Amino acid sequence: MAEMLKVFNLTLNNVGMLLIFITVGYILRRSHKLPDDAGKVMSQLCVMVFSPAYSILNLSRNVRIEKMSENLTLLGFGLAFAVVAVATGLVLGKLIGKSPMDKSSLTYAFTFPNYGYFGYPVIEGVFGTAMLGEFMVFAIPMMILCCSYGFVLFQKEKKIDILRLLKTPLIASLVIGITLGLTGLKLPSIVEKTLSGAGACMSPCSMLLAGFMLGKLPLKKLFSGFRPYYLTAIRMIGIPVAFGAVMYLCGLRESLLFWPLVFSCLPLGLNLVVYAESNGFEKEAGDNAKLCFISYVLALAVLPCLFAVMTRICGM
Repeated sequence: MAEMLKVFNLTLNNVGMLLIFITVGYILRRSHKLPDDAGKVMSQLCVMVFSPAYSILNLSRNVRIEKMSENLTLLGFGLAFAVVAVATGLVLGKLIGKSPMDKSSLTYAFTFPNYGYFGYPVIEGVFGTAMLGEFMVFAIPMMILCCSYGFVLFQKEKKIDILRLLKTPLIASLVIGITLGLTGLKLPSIVEKTLSGAGACMSPCSMLLAGFMLGKLPLKKLFSGFRPYYLTAIRMIGIPVAFGAVMYLCGLRESLLFWPLVFSCLPLGLNLVVYAESNGFEKEAGDNAKLCFISYVLALAVLPCLFAVMTRICGM
């Protein structure tokens, strides 16, 4: 019970912060304090500046040969899990989605949760710094896929042009971050501080954007409709249960079972809104913002229970 209360308090703090920023964005849109094209500006800032800075800093610190060699099994399993997660998201997105962009949005939603800005502080608070380090190594393949494959899902031009993609800040930052990590090169202090400051802006800006997109809806419509609830239930309950059952029957225990379950049950990533809006899909960005909003509200009730059950099952 004490552990569940600890998880609930950490979840409440993180969800509370998210919802406050979302509320501010919502109020700014409803009160017409910002122009209607402000969402485009915020999304471009996230894609062109804040997210690349976060990627470079995160990858340069975690894609270290010594760090990965110490957790080689976990990294390899993370890669295998990434393949399964992408395949699962692709199948579910095609089955449930309606329009082509709705299919892409749901493919992203069922593949990539908010493992960074939401997951990292919750995991560190509940399980400690050492466990967070393990999780970050496990999540490296998913982070790379999130900023590459996840971004491509929202491109209007579906033909993959490697040279064109490498010129985009989001993809280029992956190459830079991985190169810095593998070579062990240290960034100058002023550059590292700049990247840290820019990366820290990613989460608030994306949350403000989500609220801004929700501002098109009256307050009573934010909680209306059955679809966001069952999609969130699939993301946060259905997928973890299915993955957990298969992996448990295959004999996986402890960290090899625990981290995929933790990753799968986290709420939706706000890049659902950022990527859609930055590529000109305003309607889908609004729908995705509502989906994210519902997932964070439901996280308050779902995550403490799931974490308690998973800890017991996995023997952590």
